[in-house]
Amino acid sequence: MNVREAAYEWMRMRNIAYMFGNPGSTELPLLIQFPEDRRYVLALQESIAVAMADGCAQASRAPALINLHVAPGLGNAMGVLFTALKNNSPLIVTCGQQDTRHMFHEPLLSGDLVSIARPVTKWSYEVKTPDDVIPALEQAYLLAMTPPRGPVFLSIPMNFWDAPAETPVLRQLNPPSAPQGLEQVADALSKAQSPAMVVGAQVDAAGGFEAAVALAEKLKCAVFSAPLNSRAGFPTSHPLFKGMLLPAAPRIFQALMMHDVILVVGAPLFTLYPYFAGGFTPATAQVFHITEDPMEASRAPATATFVGDLRLALENLASQVSARNAPVPSRAAEEAKRRSEAARLKPKMGARYVLHLLARQLSPDTVIVDESISSSLCLREFIPIQQSGGYYTSASGGLGWAMPAAVGVKLAQPERPVVCVIGDGSSMYSIQALWTAAQEKAKVTYVVLNNSGYNILKSFTRAFYPGSEVPGLDVPTLDLVAVAQGMGVPAECVQDPDAVEEAIARALASDTPTLLDVHVDKTVPNLF
Repeated sequence: MNVREAAYEWMRMRNIAYMFGNPGSTELPLLIQFPEDRRYVLALQESIAVAMADGCAQASRAPALINLHVAPGLGNAMGVLFTALKNNSPLIVTCGQQDTRHMFHEPLLSGDLVSIARPVTKWSYEVKTPDDVIPALEQAYLLAMTPPRGPVFLSIPMNFWDAPAETPVLRQLNPPSAPQGLEQVADALSKAQSPAMVVGAQVDAAGGFEAAVALAEKLKCAVFSAPLNSRAGFPTSHPLFKGMLLPAAPRIFQALMMHDVILVVGAPLFTLYPYFAGGFTPATAQVFHITEDPMEASRAPATATFVGDLRLALENLASQVSARNAPVPSRAAEEAKRRSEAARLKPKMGARYVLHLLARQLSPDTVIVDESISSSLCLREFIPIQQSGGYYTSASGGLGWAMPAAVGVKLAQPERPVVCVIGDGSSMYSIQALWTAAQEKAKVTYVVLNNSGYNILKSFTRAFYPGSEVPGLDVPTLDLVAVAQGMGVPAECVQDPDAVEEAIARALASDTPTLLDVHVDKTVPNLF
């Protein structure tokens, strides 16, 4: 057995079915004799490969493997690696280094890969000997899965793959247990007059979706999604759900001011975007924070913070708190308001109208991958997320993630419908993902909300720089149908409000990936 053969055996032992990548010369010694029982998923650019792996890792809750090409390829992937780090996605990123036998002469494609990758990964290392390749892969696997999960990086010289190797040895790393001292939290929640929960993306990643529901239902408490949540840790159609907190201190304070005990679980306390002076929680409220990330815990302005397994923490709290006798609110008025708003916006082809029609045709197990940006708030309002793993978006705020991530989600969960809702500007950051979707027969329905510009930036300009003109915010004349068809994906342009519902039905019923280019109202939405 050589190192290459041992690496493929290690993939089998770790149940890693896919290798995502875009090959180069320094990767060829690894890729020759690629085994038939593993799948190489080709991306047309390195950032696409990383985003696909990110979606696959999140949806499977297991590490995904990527192979990049030296410094230029790693450079191409940096932005999406930053997103993977913020997403807490367990990725094993390998990169082919030049042959060690002439590194002294700085051959073409050589570089300090470890230093390039270090800022956007949990661990960055270059293997020094062939004997260390397989142990390093195993260490990378364990580090990627250790909370807080995230990407790890290995630089592997190209001349190591043909060296002799031993059979891989797997190691077991026991996960963290439930946090200690939760009796304090349970007591405060039981005595609260008006408790509230703020649920973050880590809850869903840790398998705590149902446990969060059980705790909320016992407390009859208001439940909010953490600001800019990249996953849904609580069903957004639940009567106790109050929506997403907006990433601005005054709006967070406004939402939470009526609550005397606030539990923030699985999220930072809090993610903010524009700066506003002042605090974001009432001074009289007790704020408890539970996270799997010690760094988040160290900076959280909370009454008390706890670090450990989130699912176990929620289950423990649900077993300890006293049940509250409080009425469960009805969502009928909110649902009627949404229907009325959608109908009102039909003549203008408003985004809310399109999302309302989309929501009516989705099954409860549909996965939404979101990069609609200026329409993201109304997407979260109009499309209910009812099951664990039902919603993904970028935690970094960067673009170019969703289209390939949707392919990765579909590869990980082929039994679930996957719909990617994206803006026209966002789509052009990673449009090559359509080619891979076609090649892999990954049935993703892409719905492009096309407003011919970067409306989120227009919103910021109007809110913070009123009366100012900013160049580069319009993106007219994109023919996304032609681009998609050129990538092998059937596509349709929709401009008539009366044609939207049938177009969505056709796309969802298709047995291939499909793109709908829906031309929506260009009116600039208000920020927050």
